[in-house]
Amino acid sequence: MELIRKKILLVALPMIFLGVLSLRGQSFRILSMNMKEGGQYAGYKAAPYAAFIKEYDPDFVCLQEVDMRTIRSKKTDILDSLALQTGMFPFFCKSFDYQEGGFGVAILSKYPFYRVEKTVVTLDGAREPRGTAWVYVQLPDGSNVRVGSVHLAVESNDLAIKQWADVSKKVLLEKDIPTILAGDFNCPPDGATISYVSIKWQEIARGSGPTIPSTGPTTQLDYMMGYPKGGWKWSNYKIIPRSDLSDHCFIVADLSYEAQQ
Repeated sequence: MELIRKKILLVALPMIFLGVLSLRGQSFRILSMNMKEGGQYAGYKAAPYAAFIKEYDPDFVCLQEVDMRTIRSKKTDILDSLALQTGMFPFFCKSFDYQEGGFGVAILSKYPFYRVEKTVVTLDGAREPRGTAWVYVQLPDGSNVRVGSVHLAVESNDLAIKQWADVSKKVLLEKDIPTILAGDFNCPPDGATISYVSIKWQEIARGSGPTIPSTGPTTQLDYMMGYPKGGWKWSNYKIIPRSDLSDHCFIVADLSYEAQQ
């Protein structure tokens, strides 16, 4: 199978300095949420998700299965509504056109971002394109972090690994920026995809438990991965079932990175 289409969008604000300060133990909170078909469980209304986000007060929210002005969501911009209700900055990556709108992944950030990227990959044999959204943020202490939201291919480990290799290529070329990539990996902990990812990435809270279904979860499909490997620390890691909001549990963690000597 081969890559038949790839689109990368790069946006950078020219006033931001080019130098990168590595994280110096600065802690930040990340929440990952698969919204299930654009918010199906909550009737495509933003308010229930916004209330959940505000309850946990994250610095970043990594969202998967996000609708953008689709027919089923009554042409509403759910991400914009979430941003308005939480006071966070939104960034959307459309994976493909859907119901006169779009469907993809997104990020909400408590801090303005100085650079964003979208990577959309279509693989031969996959039923749909898969997107990854990235934001680059300077934290209050002046250090920088890159956060991504990912939704890997579901058809096979082979396709998911090909997608991951393409998505993580950018990270491996810019090794000086500590990075967290969170989302739905569509693979259990003992699967080939997670084994491949873990070669160069650090799984946050490995063995923490299952994330799907949200009622009586039996397996883990949702993860947070950190790069570079080895220096990430976490506290307050939680798997949160909300069967009124999604078929996936949500995950939240307080993270920090200490560069290895």
